[in-house]
Amino acid sequence: MNISKTDLEDKVMSKSEHISKKSAPYTKIENLGSRYKSSAQEHGYTGYLGYLRYFFRFNINFYLNIFAMLVPYSGLRVTLHRARGVKIGKNVMIGFNVTIDNIYPYLVTIEDGASLAGNNLILAHSKPLEYHKNVFKSYAAPVIIKKNAWVTVGVIVLAGVTIGEGSVIAANSVVDKDVPSNCLAAGNPIKIIKELDINGENKGVKQ
Repeated sequence: MNISKTDLEDKVMSKSEHISKKSAPYTKIENLGSRYKSSAQEHGYTGYLGYLRYFFRFNINFYLNIFAMLVPYSGLRVTLHRARGVKIGKNVMIGFNVTIDNIYPYLVTIEDGASLAGNNLILAHSKPLEYHKNVFKSYAAPVIIKKNAWVTVGVIVLAGVTIGEGSVIAANSVVDKDVPSNCLAAGNPIKIIKELDINGENKGVKQ
C-alpha cells in the first residue's frame, strides 16, 4: 500500500499540540559567578547554600556527561546518563560522543530498544541571546525518543520533539518537529521520506 508524503506529514503534530514548553531566561554574557547564580535561580536554588548545592550538582552532571561521551561501552554510557536524570528504558544503545542536554537532562526520555548511533546532540532547551528576545522564544521542553527508534550518526534532536516508535532518522539530519512511528526521515529541517513496513517491505512515498 502506498502512502503519500502529504498523508505522512499530516500525522506530524506541531510541538504545541502535545509538548508543554517551560519558559526559560534568555542567555546573557556574564562572568562565572553571575552565571552560576542566575542558572541556580532558574532551577529553583536560592541563597548561599542553594547556590553551593547547585554548583556541585551542575558540575557533577557536566562531568558525567563528558565521561558518558568517552567511555567505550554502551551499557556504561546508559548508566552514566541515568545518573544525570535522563529517563532511559531497557536495551537502549548509546554510541560514542553522544551529548544529552547539559542543563535539562531530566527532560529527555529514551524508551526501550532505542539506539543513538554516535556523534548525536540531544537538546531539551533553546535559549537565544537576550538581544534576540523580540524575535525568538526562550524555553525548555521534553524530548521523547520512542521504542526501537534509530537515531543514526550525526543527528541533532531539538527541544520539544518526539521521534515515533520504530522510526529511523538519517545521518546528519536535524529533527525540529515530530516524526511519526515507523517512518524514515531525513534532512535539515527534517522531512518524512517514506513509511517503513517493519514486517519486511518498505512502503514508497507517492510523489
